[in-house]
Amino acid sequence: MTDDLPVRIVGGRVVTDPGFGLVPMVWLPVHGQVIAKIPPRTGNRRWLHKTVGIRCPEFSGDRWNLPRSSLVRLVTAAIDRYGFIVLWRDMSRLSKCTRACLEATGVECHCSCLGAHHGQDAAGWFERVGDAVVADHGEITRTAVVYGARGSDADAVVYDGELAGERYCVDRAGRRDWPAAAQFMCASCMTVRAAVWDHCHTHGYVRAPLCNRCNTRYWRGWRPRHGRATHSRNFDDSYYRSCPGHTDTRRACSA
Repeated sequence: MTDDLPVRIVGGRVVTDPGFGLVPMVWLPVHGQVIAKIPPRTGNRRWLHKTVGIRCPEFSGDRWNLPRSSLVRLVTAAIDRYGFIVLWRDMSRLSKCTRACLEATGVECHCSCLGAHHGQDAAGWFERVGDAVVADHGEITRTAVVYGARGSDADAVVYDGELAGERYCVDRAGRRDWPAAAQFMCASCMTVRAAVWDHCHTHGYVRAPLCNRCNTRYWRGWRPRHGRATHSRNFDDSYYRSCPGHTDTRRACSA
């Protein structure tokens, strides 16, 4: 399973398939703020503020210092934006993994599984993909986990505007009645199952479920020199019209 993923951890390092691009990495220390390294891109501060809901994201060097309370929202939003996120977690005390851990809805864990099983039984918006990598650092045990969008066992169907007019959000309460994106075919290429919910960054509305490849086409590019194949001939961006603020002017809605 791990070898088939475009993002994996090999020898303690994050490895991505050629042309896939960088993915965000988040470090959750035993105490203190969340440390996040987000791939450089115009608008990162606005994304953290508007989409993730962080009032004053603090940038220091090449990383962001963010409140621990934003962790679940950050993981949810990052998966919708990048497809995957890598979470590094430090633990200083281990205790027995309990049913409460399996039923937890977040990603911060305080038991012996180091997050490997945390939230497995929860109807969340992301799940662990691949194997958890665990390293012993003396008094600290560190685990690295790759998270991706939660899949679906149902047969994929064509999206028919189930979330039309819905404001995009990353809070669990706000997504309570949302279907999983993986229940639908990608609304752009219509060749593979969708993975994430795309939204208009200008107006803030959900547009359509997309596969990771179509979701990142504009800012990662399909240029062969970057190692990416050309896009599917089935490519269609008419899903832009799902945003209530859309007009015929392309710039009216942002990717």
